Parts: sequence; structure tokens; C-alpha cells
Amino acid sequence: METLTERRRQATLLELSDVAAELFVRRGFAATTVQDIADAAGVSARTFHRYFPSKADALGPTMRAGLLYYVAQVAALPVGSPLVEGLCDALERVLAEPRTPLDNDVTRLTVTTPELTPVWLRAHEECAIALGPALAPHLEPGADEVVVRYAGASVVTANRLAVESWVAHGGEPRPYLERCLRLLTRGVLPE
Repeated sequence: METLTERRRQATLLELSDVAAELFVRRGFAATTVQDIADAAGVSARTFHRYFPSKADALGPTMRAGLLYYVAQVAALPVGSPLVEGLCDALERVLAEPRTPLDNDVTRLTVTTPELTPVWLRAHEECAIALGPALAPHLEPGADEVVVRYAGASVVTANRLAVESWVAHGGEPRPYLERCLRLLTRGVLPE
């Protein structure tokens, strides 16, 4: 069970992260300093650095929270329902009803800012680990740990590529999601 101290720490991390995200979207990543984030959050720069080694790292908790919202949507999918359709619905719902009003702007910023790529990839790796157990009931009975982890990693990668394509090319996200997830159902590599 998580202690009160740990819950407070996680709440502070997310609060600082949300403040950083808002400033990055409003001012731009390069134009925002650690001191700007600290001032807006009402903490010192030293306190900021107790939680995050860099300003880019400050975006991690906000991104993780959005991705965990997606995992919760997947976990709620009825077992036996069409999985690709359900996964598309889940991600589309997260994009349509984000955790915060700035989440989609944060996604666009993260995808288009090379300094944020490591944070983007790290958050997706963490999501893949969390997604495996949510997908397990939808896989073949008795699927072992490797299959569950592979499914989680594959779906997260498909979603990430779909979102990156959507940000780059515009339009509606669903066609990108469907294409990337359908690639998983037919396999991509030749024998």
C-alpha cells in the first residue's frame, strides 16, 4: 500500500509537471526556464530539481497520467469484443476527453520537439508495461508473460506511431490508429 508521503510526492510531481506543460504549450519549450516553472508552481528552483533533473523531465508525469488514462480505458473493454475496434475507441476517447484541456497540445509539442523525444519514449515504455495486464484477458487463454508483454509493447508502439502520424499530417486520428493496429493483426515481417 502506498504511504501518505508517497501519495503527496506523486501529487507534487504531477502538479509541477502540469505547470511545466502549461508553460511549454503557452511559451514554447525553449523559451521556458526551470525558474519560470518553479515561480509558476510557487516553489524554488532547488525544489524543482529535487523532483526533476531537467525541465524536459518535468513533462514525464503529465504524459504518464495521460497514458495511464488510456490503460484504464483498455482495462474497461469488454472481453470478447473486437479488440482492434476497442483499442481505437479507447485511444480516440482519450484524445477526445483528455485528462487536462492541454493534453493534446502537450502531445503535439512533445512529438514536434526533439528535446522531448526521450521523455515521450520513456512514458510509452512505462505505458507498455502497464498495458500488458489490461490486454491479457483479451489474448488467447494461457498466454505467457512474453506474449502479454509483447502485446502491450506492440499496441503502445502502434498507438505512438499513429499519434505521431496524426500530429504530422493532421486530419482525424482514427484512420492512423486503425492502420497501425491492423498491421499488428496481420504481421509485418516476412517469414
